[in-house]
Amino acid sequence: MKTFVDFGRPATVKEVADRMGEVPAKVYYHVKKLESIGLVSIDHTEVINGIVAKYYLYHDGEIEIQSAEIQPEMRGAYWSNVRRMLAEQFDQVKERFLRRAGGSSAETGRFMQNALYMTQEEAQEVFRQLNELLEPFKHRDSGENRLSYDIFIAMGADKEKAEDEKQAKKAKKAKTDRLEKDGKKAKRADDNTTE
Repeated sequence: MKTFVDFGRPATVKEVADRMGEVPAKVYYHVKKLESIGLVSIDHTEVINGIVAKYYLYHDGEIEIQSAEIQPEMRGAYWSNVRRMLAEQFDQVKERFLRRAGGSSAETGRFMQNALYMTQEEAQEVFRQLNELLEPFKHRDSGENRLSYDIFIAMGADKEKAEDEKQAKKAKKAKTDRLEKDGKKAKRADDNTTE
């Protein structure tokens, strides 16, 4: 993926292989895997010396990961590529951020990390709104007062944490109910001894 990103334009398997110092057949195998899960796609084809060259482009934008829709035999390759892509994207944004933050600019950068509590529908709506908010700024030319800002957004539900919190609430309620019940028993016993 990184090599496709580095080209900054659609590239053929041969171009990618040459840049990586790999055999085109090996790169082609991986490109087909990436293509099958939507991380790269054919941008266009050209006939070069009688041979059809396919120009692939990496996916730039939102990727929704729904493992239930991935064929079982492709899940390993899919998750391997998702992990690699996330790591590459994160590392690229991180390095640019650190380089810029270490510069002399007064506006060095901002970052945040939050745990948000939402329903699945609310999370989808938040992501949709973020995309809508950012869309006008994605494909603009740099101008006199425009700087390039990187943004990296990853949202995923922590179902284990939610289940742990649910169990903790259930245990707390059971304890409260038990204490309340014990308190009522003690009060009745106290009332009986005073009679």
